[in-house]
This record gives sequence, structure tokens and C-alpha cells, in this order.
Amino acid sequence: MPGPVGFIGAGRVGTALASLLHARGVEVAGVSGRTMQDSRRMASGAHLGSRTARSRVDTLRASTIVFLTVPDDAIADLCREIAEEGGWREGQGVVHCSGALSSETLLPASDRGALTASFHPLQAFASLDAALANLPGSTFALEGDKALTSQLDTFVQLLGGTALHLRAEDKILYHAAAAIASNYTVTLAALAADLLVREGVASDANTALHYLMPLLRGTIENLGDVGLPGALTGPIARGDTGTVARHLEALDIFSPDMAHLYRHLARLTLPLAIEKGGLDADTARQLEELLD
Repeated sequence: MPGPVGFIGAGRVGTALASLLHARGVEVAGVSGRTMQDSRRMASGAHLGSRTARSRVDTLRASTIVFLTVPDDAIADLCREIAEEGGWREGQGVVHCSGALSSETLLPASDRGALTASFHPLQAFASLDAALANLPGSTFALEGDKALTSQLDTFVQLLGGTALHLRAEDKILYHAAAAIASNYTVTLAALAADLLVREGVASDANTALHYLMPLLRGTIENLGDVGLPGALTGPIARGDTGTVARHLEALDIFSPDMAHLYRHLARLTLPLAIEKGGLDADTARQLEELLD
């Protein structure tokens, strides 16, 4: 079992990882926030003993693998500050949890003989409870020194997850894919809810979202069950040019910005509909002309 491990940064990701790994038999040597009060709050949130709340120096000394679970913009400065204080040692594992940054951000640690890696849970963390519930079974993107990522593989297995091994140059487009799949799904749901509110169908955005949630859940389930392009439904998939035309006519009047977005998304959807087999060449051409 790799470890003992330490966590520097008292946010949701670090607290959830500390809690879940501890529950699966990994020794958590210490957790550290900005202040001892933050450290104690993190230890409590992770269901760890009070002695686990330590100063940063003590966490570094007690841990063979250290997770820097701080915001992306703080990782490089924190790593450099610890290096200048002599906190890193040869053979120690240093890990950050950023999806967009590679392990190269941890160069001050590797310069002092430490092994470095990135360990990114491909998951959304709206709250600590959500992180604790959703992290097990997730995909985890691993990148960095092989000797360290092989140990991180063990953590992924303990969490019942899937390890996705990346190169440093893969990280930014990988993270863009994650943002599109997760963040912009929320944006699209908000835009759809806004249409219902502005038309008077729903009293507010969250009421509208309540109406839409069964559809969203069904779509996610279809993606899991039949994949791409099989999960695609709706007027583009059916080649229903009349419905698409009426959508655009209404949106052009109601919200030109929404109409522009609809056209762009519909154009991107056409290849999926063609691949699914629901469109013949003539219908696809009619839709292209309509969307132009």
C-alpha cells in the first residue's frame, strides 16, 4: 500500500480524497490548511483523528506522497515556496490534482529529487458531500513519473475507478473536453430553463429545471446504455426539417442569440445524425440549407 500520504490544501477535493483513501486503508499522515483551524476543520470533514491536523512542515515530514490540493493558480507558487524552505526530499512523491496543468508545474520539487505527477478526478465537486458520493467509480487522469503514477494506480483501484494515463501535452485538451461535458451541460440547462421562464411556462429557473431533469437524466442514461451516436434523439436525428424551421422562426423573434447558438449546435449535430443513419442525403442537405 503506497503511503503514508499527506494533503496540503483544505478544499473539497483534498478533504474527500483524504477521507475516501483513509476509509480504504491508506495511512493519512497529515492534512494541512492555511491555518491550524483550517487543518482541524479538514481533518474533521475527512473523518480523521484530531492528530492528523498538522502544520505544513509536519505533514511534509510525515508523508512519502504529498497531494497539493490547492487551486490551480496556487500550485506552482506553493511548490516553489516549499522547495525554498527545503521541504521536498529525494524520492518523495509530489502530486497535484489539476486537470489543466501537467506535472511540469512541480519542477521545483523534481529539481530536489522528488517524483512528481498529476492526479485529476474527472468529476464535478459541487459540495463535499457530492465529492464523497461521486469520487468512487470515477475516471482519474494520471500523468508524470512512472514510478509515482504506478502508486497512484493503486489509489484509483481502491476507489473503484478507471485510470486514464496521459502525457503532459495531453492535459489541456483533456481538460477542455471535461469542461465541455460538465460545465457547459449546466449552461445549456440554464438556457433551456430560461426559455421556459421567459415564456411563462415556469415561475423561475429551478422550477423549470425540475421539469427538465427527467429528460436530462434520460439522456445521460441513453449515453451510458447505447453510446454515440445511438443516444442522439430529436428533430435533427429524425430529419424533421419542419420542426427545426419552426424552432428557428420562434427563436429568431424571441432570442436572436439563442437562435445563433441553436444553429451552431444543430450544424455540429448533423454528422452524428448522419452516422446514426436517420438522415438520407437529401434531408441532410435540406437541413444544412435551413441552418445556413
